Amino acid sequence: MKYYKILFAAAVLGTALFSSCSSGDEIRISGNVARPQGDEHLILKRLDFTAETVLDTLEVSEEGDFTYELATAGDNPGFYYLYLDGKKITSLVLKKGDRVEVRTGKDGKEVHIEGSPESLLLGQADKRLGETAGRFDSLYRMYDQATGSAREALGMELGSVFVKYKQAAIRFIYEHPRSFVNTAVVFHSFPRQLYVFSDNRDAPLLRRVYDSLYVDYPTSEYVAAVRDRYESMEKALGMENALDKAELSDFPDVCLPGLDGKTVCLSSLKGKIIVLAFWHSGNVQMRLDNSELLEVYHRYAPRGLEVYQVALDTDKTAWATMVRDQSLPWISVCDGRGIYSSAVTTYNVVEIPTYFIIQKNGDITDRLGNVNEVISRLQRLF
Repeated sequence: MKYYKILFAAAVLGTALFSSCSSGDEIRISGNVARPQGDEHLILKRLDFTAETVLDTLEVSEEGDFTYELATAGDNPGFYYLYLDGKKITSLVLKKGDRVEVRTGKDGKEVHIEGSPESLLLGQADKRLGETAGRFDSLYRMYDQATGSAREALGMELGSVFVKYKQAAIRFIYEHPRSFVNTAVVFHSFPRQLYVFSDNRDAPLLRRVYDSLYVDYPTSEYVAAVRDRYESMEKALGMENALDKAELSDFPDVCLPGLDGKTVCLSSLKGKIIVLAFWHSGNVQMRLDNSELLEVYHRYAPRGLEVYQVALDTDKTAWATMVRDQSLPWISVCDGRGIYSSAVTTYNVVEIPTYFIIQKNGDITDRLGNVNEVISRLQRLF
């Protein structure tokens, strides 16, 4: 199964300030949490880009009651999380002036929220995603081990689960067109990096989400992230259409930093047979693919083969460590921007691994989805 990389992207919120001000703009969170034993800590976190930032530890009485005020620096909503003793108990969408009450049942599992309709919608979306992603993961584990007709049947079932979930997500977006929660829904993903809205043909839907939310939140960077995504999709669609209409006589250039930080351009390899490869260093299967490609590289590099491998990692240190651990001899580049890397749009990459074979005259003759196809093609060329 191919690994879809079009990764979830969200944007940075303004810095939250803490105070006990009474201007009415502060967010007030109160309620009661079940505390069956010990001194459990109630932690408030905020989503910043793709990471969660700890904001504060909330004081909780012996009866489990708590009240907390958070001053906001802007008018835009944000995503917040409450953790009890290291376990997330609820997700919240909060904006200035909100007065939200959160209560957990005696078992600490059932959560009741009042005062935030958006948080209730987020809870619905999160629950549906969690349940479906869990089922998908279970089916995929069986699919991965199956063979023959059983594997084919499981593949059909996996496809059905995915399609039904996507249909439900689209219904949610249409039923709640002005909901800020849609900025999260359009980036939902299943295990194994399978993103629900990764098809470039989803661009009109994402544009609709953006247009609806821009009216209320014109300065929200979460809304801007939706705009950036659909614009990237539209640009990729334009290139895809161009590729369908005409055969490239020369390949688009890509210039990205290598391991030493110096920029290396794809065009510097013109005159060789080039394998342009897109991957992610955190994916085990793709690291195994590198091992297979290594044998072919050592065999044909003296005869004019070169590999230009683009990593769609956001952690450049982890990427560099993996490249060195594998002793990869070819050109490895990464700008740390993940799906926002310029190379992704330039070559219309919507899934990884993806390989392009570029001939000595600059023609792109192959777009391949697995390393075995690449090896087979190179063996014919050399």
